[in-house]
Amino acid sequence: MLAFAATPIALALFVYWPIRIGVYGVQLFRTGGADGRGAGHVTAWIFYAFVLWALVLLVVGVRTIHGWTWGRALAGVAYATGITAVLAVVVSLLYAF
Repeated sequence: MLAFAATPIALALFVYWPIRIGVYGVQLFRTGGADGRGAGHVTAWIFYAFVLWALVLLVVGVRTIHGWTWGRALAGVAYATGITAVLAVVVSLLYAF
């Protein structure tokens, strides 16, 4: 179920990222490059839409498989997502120093 819910992320890799690389080129991979201004924020929000789509599919999948209510499925996915986000922030802060 997690693999099916991650399909929008895979779709973003094959559709969204090649377009973004085509527009920004090597500047995409540099700090303070051309993607760091207004249009870069717009394209970042487009990727966040793919992530949101994946999270919605995950909530629907958890609800369907476990037979939970919408609130319980949303709380379970939010809890797991929160743990993942905290771990990502901690690891990024550790590698920043």
